[in-house]
Amino acid sequence: MSQFLTQIADIRAVVSDLDGVAYRGELPITDSVAAFRTWHRRGIPYAFVTNNATKSAEQFAAKLDRMGIPATPAQVFNTVSGTAAVMRGRWPAGTRVFAIGEEPLLDALRQAGYHLGADDAEVVVLGFDAELTYAKLRTAVRAALGGAAIIVTNPDVLAPTEDGYEPCVGVLAAAVSAAVPGAASIVVGKPEPLLIEQALAYLGTAPADTVMIGDQIGTDIVAGQRAGLRSILIASDIPRDPGAVAVPDGIVASLLELIDGPAAPA
Repeated sequence: MSQFLTQIADIRAVVSDLDGVAYRGELPITDSVAAFRTWHRRGIPYAFVTNNATKSAEQFAAKLDRMGIPATPAQVFNTVSGTAAVMRGRWPAGTRVFAIGEEPLLDALRQAGYHLGADDAEVVVLGFDAELTYAKLRTAVRAALGGAAIIVTNPDVLAPTEDGYEPCVGVLAAAVSAAVPGAASIVVGKPEPLLIEQALAYLGTAPADTVMIGDQIGTDIVAGQRAGLRSILIASDIPRDPGAVAVPDGIVASLLELIDGPAAPA
């Protein structure tokens, strides 16, 4: 068992996923609420990173507050702001963009100065859309065939809900990739380390003093390790990818184990 797992008290800051760690859909995970409240009371700073692009940071913070987890928008880093940041670094305002996603993502792109439309798009942004239609998929594929760049908010294929799982953005990205195999994609969210690096800058802590908590090895754990953080997997019923090469530093059934210890070895 690693020194981290035998000396849980050395956690000085926490970066955590949201869906599947703090809550499932609209249901809070009771032990996780208790753990974050304890960290808050002890003055251990924490931030949240999520691949979910259906809400703004303000909406996520309000949701956490309602569930009993003290949170402010400044503590939440998601693929809405992350996508806008990646876009600003590569394409000027006024670039024509076709985006599949919900209003927070679309609004962030508009505020960044991009022209949203279906005709002659130079960039296609793929995000979660509860009202995804074949027409939207067709438009994205045609734009990709025409040479448009592809931005994927996150590669998750499954998203946890109160009663199971639902298809996520990775399924949409796979469909576009199957239709246009030569299209290069830029992934914004985990497993890329961008969001975690933003969270670290907010926390002001060193990677070695900070732990990443997530429920998916292929995104959360990989992203944490790429950013130099020790990583803890919270056990879930998400099917494990047999090809995953990342190994978490520890596995817990409840976040309270990180407070009361000990965690199980990976």
